[in-house]
Amino acid sequence: MKQTLTQQDYQILAQALDIAARRGAFSAGDMAAVGQLHLKVIQILNQFTSESPKEPESPKEPYIKD
Repeated sequence: MKQTLTQQDYQILAQALDIAARRGAFSAGDMAAVGQLHLKVIQILNQFTSESPKEPESPKEPYIKD
């Protein structure tokens, strides 16, 4: 079975990377790689919004706060 990631999966990934970075989960040497991954995830999310037709937005899950 082929597994795919949804737009919501990418949003959760971006949030998790952001929260982990703010909480100090990564060393200074890891931050460049983590930042590059975060940028890639954001670019993919931007592709979702530019490719999908505009539909009324449904209520979203609240942002995960630390």
